[in-house]
Amino acid sequence: MLFEGIHHVAFLTSDLDRLIAFYERIFDARVVLDRQDGARRHALIDIGGGATLHPFEVAAGRVPARQPMFERGRLDHVALDASSREAFLEIRRRLIAEGAHATEDGLVTDMGSSVWSISFHDPDGMWGEVMWMGPDASFDGIKSPPEWEMIDPS
Repeated sequence: MLFEGIHHVAFLTSDLDRLIAFYERIFDARVVLDRQDGARRHALIDIGGGATLHPFEVAAGRVPARQPMFERGRLDHVALDASSREAFLEIRRRLIAEGAHATEDGLVTDMGSSVWSISFHDPDGMWGEVMWMGPDASFDGIKSPPEWEMIDPS
């Protein structure tokens, strides 16, 4: 392979401080750059595992409203990889406490083969997903969507 992974994901926010606080609370993220370049403020938010978010602050009217899956534009959602089952469950707990979970009662999608997923939305309505792939997970063992189960792993 010629590269190590995705360097960053750039997107829009109407309130950079609110967005940074959300990712700090949910993902223990840390800001590595917060800069005003002319009329535009932007930041780099390290969310771990080499993943960096790069939000740009724009007027509220320029941030698209939350949309259903496959109607969100060119980038539908960002999926983040939890470092462990325990980390996944802690992130889920934080999303529920924040009211940012996108599934009823914070249910988790069990895709089979030790693969779990929970969807969330950030304060600007951008959809995200947190994945956990257990030590015995296999892409070959993932079920097709009609076979997925909604579970409460608590």
